[in-house]
Amino acid sequence: MIGTLLQTLTPVFFLIATGVFLRHIRFLDANMESALNRLAYWVALPLFITIKMAQAPIPKAETLQVCLASLLITVLMIVAAYVVAALFRFKGRGRGALVHVAFRGNIAYVGLPVIAFALRNEPQEIQLEAQSLAILIMTPLVLFYNLLAVMVLEWERRHEQESHPVATWLKASSRNPLILASVLGLILNVLLNLFHVSVPKLIGDCITPLGSTAFPLALLAIGARIRSLSLAKAGPQVLVACLLKNLIGVLVGWGCIVLMGLEGLGALVLLVFSATPTAVASYVLVDQLDGDRDLTAAAIAGTTLMSLLSLSAGLWLYIHYYGHTL
Repeated sequence: MIGTLLQTLTPVFFLIATGVFLRHIRFLDANMESALNRLAYWVALPLFITIKMAQAPIPKAETLQVCLASLLITVLMIVAAYVVAALFRFKGRGRGALVHVAFRGNIAYVGLPVIAFALRNEPQEIQLEAQSLAILIMTPLVLFYNLLAVMVLEWERRHEQESHPVATWLKASSRNPLILASVLGLILNVLLNLFHVSVPKLIGDCITPLGSTAFPLALLAIGARIRSLSLAKAGPQVLVACLLKNLIGVLVGWGCIVLMGLEGLGALVLLVFSATPTAVASYVLVDQLDGDRDLTAAAIAGTTLMSLLSLSAGLWLYIHYYGHTL
């Protein structure tokens, strides 16, 4: 089992570590890091999502149940974060930042690659089904993340709001290329199935190579970014954030899966998503809404480092309790 976990997670964390190293030796400077991140976020990942969604099989009845479970996990993580914030006396912007980093996982940059590596030896049909399921869940989940993030962060500065929370949410969501790519891919999927045709081979051959660079680019970009973030500025508060995201997150995810009786690929996707570190995009919104920047930056770095353990735990639970091999 340990060998299976190593085979799944070593490529992911090797790419992250490579990004850290290249940033450390200044092979990647701030401008190159930014360009790498933009290429992954605006081009490679959207193309990957669009082509996978267009080729996806018709969703099963389980998809809605898995989607609802992912939203339930998010809500429970918010409740847990507020409880922990009260216990450790987080207040104001610090409390808002803690709740934000606790529920917002890096499901696109880390979750999708881990699922891809975990199923790399499975038949192509299984891989496509899992990736499609993950993307279908990711679309409403990212919208939910954006809405809740704005609500949580704005509440802590409700006496000094400069714009309406709904307007901020709509602006953030309407410009998110991953949401737009998911919607486009879903529309293409419906049209292709309606006319009983497939994606033209020439188009697939053009898009697939660039889309396949999404995961390496995203993981290198994460490594380069966390190298520039500081764990020290947030002090011991970052340990609380890591405890929430990397430990309680996995337990909450597993509990919801058991409670709702989910198995198979749905259980795998939810466990991986629950075990992901805090999304790098969290910092962008916190910076925009004048939240606790130091805690958010430290939580991104800390939870990414600790996600080797949380992702290992999530995959172990999937293998051990659901009798599946990877």
